[in-house]
Amino acid sequence: MLHYYLIIGTESLWTTLCIPLVILAKVIDRSGRLAHRMGQRWALGVLKISSVKVAVEGIENIDENAQYIFISNHTSAFDIPSIYWGVKNKHGMLAKKQLKYVPFFGWAMWAAGHFFVDRKNHLAALAVMDQVAVQMSEDKSHSLVIFAEGTRSIDGQLQRFKKGAFILSLDTGIPIVPVVINGAHKAMGKKQRRISATTITLTILPPMDPAAYSSSSRDQYLNDATDLFVKHYKPPQN
Repeated sequence: MLHYYLIIGTESLWTTLCIPLVILAKVIDRSGRLAHRMGQRWALGVLKISSVKVAVEGIENIDENAQYIFISNHTSAFDIPSIYWGVKNKHGMLAKKQLKYVPFFGWAMWAAGHFFVDRKNHLAALAVMDQVAVQMSEDKSHSLVIFAEGTRSIDGQLQRFKKGAFILSLDTGIPIVPVVINGAHKAMGKKQRRISATTITLTILPPMDPAAYSSSSRDQYLNDATDLFVKHYKPPQN
């Protein structure tokens, strides 16, 4: 437990140091590219402090300068720094609306290009997805990361995917790229109070073309993506 709290404390200090740098980067470069790079440095620092490594497979499947909707499974708090560091495209993630109003921390998330959604209000969430669609249409260099299950899996097993990412893809014509995360639950599960040194593997699969689907076949789009995760994800063994 002492080791766990020492790591958490060091990560908190590192985050505190990075926050003003991310905000300053946004002031200097309004495009957000510099702020995103600073965010990636934050992610790398968190991983190094925790002795967690990230291996990336399939990087050749994507164009670093193209726009995608990345979807991923979610089993650990380490999913966020892992995918933030491993995926080089400038991107933002969906976050709880409440975080936006947290002084400095929320401001840094805004500066880094993240999107905020009200998860308690379904209609508000749909409205936010509409706003995300507009922003992504205006900035073709900005991608989005969505944890398709919506919340972390406690036991590391895949949960049912939500439809938001697929609706957004069909509405905007932006391809979905599945990013399968293996090993994060071993690093630290949702209710664990220990951090294990390990290697997290990101498997980036080829983009899924929304033109192959329609609003009437939206469920098939979701099911096809789910099948890819079932094929490539290795759930923890009990």
